[in-house]
Amino acid sequence: MALDAHTLRLLDSFALRTRRSFYGIRQGAHRSQRRGHGVEFAEYRSYELGDNPRYIDWNLYARSDKVYVKRYLEEETVSIFIVIDGSRSLTHPDLREKWESAAHLALCASYVALASHDPVTVSILGGSHSPAFWGPRSLASLGDFIESAGVGVSDDKAAAGDIVESARVAATRVRFPGICVLISDFLYPLPEVAAVLSAFRARNMELHAVQILGARDIDPDPGSEGSTLVDSETGQALGLSLDRESRAHYQELFTRHIDAVREHCLGAQVKFTSAVARQPLAEGSIEILSSMGLFV
Repeated sequence: MALDAHTLRLLDSFALRTRRSFYGIRQGAHRSQRRGHGVEFAEYRSYELGDNPRYIDWNLYARSDKVYVKRYLEEETVSIFIVIDGSRSLTHPDLREKWESAAHLALCASYVALASHDPVTVSILGGSHSPAFWGPRSLASLGDFIESAGVGVSDDKAAAGDIVESARVAATRVRFPGICVLISDFLYPLPEVAAVLSAFRARNMELHAVQILGARDIDPDPGSEGSTLVDSETGQALGLSLDRESRAHYQELFTRHIDAVREHCLGAQVKFTSAVARQPLAEGSIEILSSMGLFV
C-alpha cells in the first residue's frame, strides 16, 4: 500500500496537534512536560547554585534585587500508536471497502506524524504488531506492513468475542504515553466498545476513535425485500424480511447504537469521528483527518 504524489502534497499541509503534553523519547516538535532550555517561556524559579548564568533574567534582578532564572518548555517527540480493528466486519472480502478505507486513513495519519519525526507504531487487533517507524522514509515499509497485515488477519483470532482481549494485548505494547488513533466500525455491543477504549485509556493515551462504516452497514441489502444475512464475525445465517417497517426498525437500532458509542466517547473524553468508507480513498481520508481535530 502506498500514497500517490497528489495525496502526499495534500498531507503536507497538515500538522499534528496534541491536546496534552507528553514526555517524549527524543527532541522533536511538540511541547513536553519537561522544563528545560527550549524556545517557549514556561516560568521563573529562584536561582540555585550550579544554574547556568545565561538563563538569569537580569532585568528582573535590576527591578527586584532577586535572582531568578527562566525556564522553557522543551520540545520533544510524541509517540503515535495507530490501532486498526482486524475483525471480520472490516476484513471480510464482501466488505473490503471498509478495510481499504481504514488502512488508507492509517497510512495518511502515519505520514503526517512521520513527517514531524514522531515515532509511529501500528497494531492490528487480532493480527500483528509493527515495530516503531521513524521518519518519512519509513512510510513505504509501514505501508507494506499494513497491507500484509490486512491479508494475514486470522479469522479465529479476530472473532468478535476476542476483540477486547486483542485490545488489551495491543495496549501492552505501549511503552510511552502518547496519541492513540483507534480505527474500527464499533459495530459490537457497547460494553465491549467501552472495554476496548478503556484498554488504551488505561495506558494514559490521548485517544481518538474513528468509526469507518460501509454502505451495507447503513442499508444491509438495498433493493431487496428479503434476504439471508450472514454474520461476518460468527458465520451465523439469519433470514430477514426487509419490508419498509423492518428497514425503519433496523435504522432506528443502528442509529441508537452509533449515538450510544458517541455518547460514551464524550463521557470518556475520547474524540469520536464517524465516516462512511468511500472512493476515491484520498479524498475520504483527507476529509476524516480534517474532522478529527488531531491534525491542523
